[in-house]
Amino acid sequence: MNLFETKKTFTGRYLKNLTLYVFAAILGGVLTGYYAPEASMQLGIVSRYFFMVLEMLILPIIFMAIMYGICQLSGIRNASSIVWKTILYFLIISSVAIILGFIFGFAVKPGADTGIDTAKISKSLPKTFEIDDASLSGLLYLNRHGIFLIISIAAGIFMNLSPGRKKFLNLLERGLKVFYTVIKYLYIILPVIIFCNIAYGIGVYGINTLLPLSKVVATVYLADIVFIFGILGIVSYLFKIQLWKFLLNLKEEIILVITTSSSKTAFPLIFEKMESEGYSRKILGFVIPLGYNFNLSGACIYIAVTSCFLIQFYNISLSISDYLWLFAIITITSKTASGVPGSGFLALIFTLNRFGKIPLTDIALLYSVDRFMNEARSVTNFISIAISGAVISKINQASKNHLADKSKTEML
Repeated sequence: MNLFETKKTFTGRYLKNLTLYVFAAILGGVLTGYYAPEASMQLGIVSRYFFMVLEMLILPIIFMAIMYGICQLSGIRNASSIVWKTILYFLIISSVAIILGFIFGFAVKPGADTGIDTAKISKSLPKTFEIDDASLSGLLYLNRHGIFLIISIAAGIFMNLSPGRKKFLNLLERGLKVFYTVIKYLYIILPVIIFCNIAYGIGVYGINTLLPLSKVVATVYLADIVFIFGILGIVSYLFKIQLWKFLLNLKEEIILVITTSSSKTAFPLIFEKMESEGYSRKILGFVIPLGYNFNLSGACIYIAVTSCFLIQFYNISLSISDYLWLFAIITITSKTASGVPGSGFLALIFTLNRFGKIPLTDIALLYSVDRFMNEARSVTNFISIAISGAVISKINQASKNHLADKSKTEML
């Protein structure tokens, strides 16, 4: 039986109608946030604790999924080639995303002539962002997903070489099914979480918050749209993937990501959808969990654009070598943007600290509109990860066809 198959159960029927419940939650959240802002401000704690619980469940799933994927990948004839092609693909796509962010940052100039009075800016940030990234505990926290990834890859390789490989695989499969079932039941309360999330955002920030910083928000959205339909559109065309059809097939998951501001909320559901379209489960089990750490294109664009905003806001003059160094830092720090909503902003702070030439004095200015950009970077992350699974699956299928044709030719 398919590892991520949805049976005809209550949760299966519920998830099929989740889009309708989500839209109702969005509408209710907007109205509540607008008409009862004071009450809405208290609802943020609900979504915050939900995402803390969700992350505690998602991390073990990703851990086990990577181990499972490595073991499954070992059964593929050209496994080593697939691994290197996946890594190369992630590097290229992430680099293109950063460059695109810089291009839009330079072209639109979101930080120039904003008319913002820095004296009126609140300098305080939530305590969740008060992390000393120079300390060992801070570095471990910021890189916890990467550490989990390295451990899971090492464990997967060890398990694959172990004589008890089949027994481990059975245990992993059972464990994944248990966690997947728990997540599906947890999704029953998602509309409530989305309602609280939307109401809190409208109540605390309101639409008026966007006006002084609408240019930087628009730049991030514009760059993400060009990346999805331009860059990923070209990639999809080259690998014979119908992008629009592909996105429509994942519309429920995309809506889920947008409304929760986290690409990880759709992680357990993406396998079922993509497998139904004929993509290899063995490839997806390896590429998608890996993509949640190494293929965060939305975070790359966001950090690049907001860095440009601050450079222009403070009128800082940088050399070409400075920008190359900033590019290198974003390549690394964007990998820490995988997590609960707000992790992208934390990655931005980490980037600026490492770069050292852009002050963080008025970083709270960007935090005030971060949640409006969070949706864009989360959905871009998700779509980019999904496309990577489809692309590597296509590459694997093409390699299999080539080997089959070669074998037939040799036989003749």
